[in-house]
Amino acid sequence: MGSFDQFEHLLAFHCAPTLAGIKAGNLISINKNKLNNFRQIQQKYQKCLKCNDVYMFTVSDSLHYRLILIYHKPILKQLLSKKEIKNFLQTYGYKDFNNVLSCLRYLKVRMLLQKGFPHEIGIFLGYPLPDVQGFIKNNGQNFKFCGQWKVYSDTEAAEKLFSQYTKCCHRFCRYLANGMHLENIMTAV
Repeated sequence: MGSFDQFEHLLAFHCAPTLAGIKAGNLISINKNKLNNFRQIQQKYQKCLKCNDVYMFTVSDSLHYRLILIYHKPILKQLLSKKEIKNFLQTYGYKDFNNVLSCLRYLKVRMLLQKGFPHEIGIFLGYPLPDVQGFIKNNGQNFKFCGQWKVYSDTEAAEKLFSQYTKCCHRFCRYLANGMHLENIMTAV
């Protein structure tokens, strides 16, 4: 499997809900030894993704791995405009909520300073605020349900979302297995 095919499968498996415009963001980890031509790959897919309001942002870059946030800009912008999310993120030093890129740059700084995941990253992935707050308050323990994230609030709504996201990933992966390319899948969905 070539690098471009590898990347398409990585996106389909981990980011289909974001690519389809039903989720704010997903993270993918790129092993630099296995996918060493990431800049070429990024250039190839940037136009296709941008046409669907999806963008890539490197939140962390180490010697062997690159952590990329694949995000749906309008969804993320809408989340960042909510008063309760602004109030929450302000406690961590976020400021310019009208500028998605500014918030992402600050998230990257927080990743560097913490040497890991600042828990507010859940907001950028589209997790409900009560679940992000619950995770922080409980140190990742005492959750009601665990799926694509740890749920502390509305388990029924979370289960529906998990199901919707899983179906979306399966659909994208099935299309790829049938020989379609990501660009075609994104326009077909």
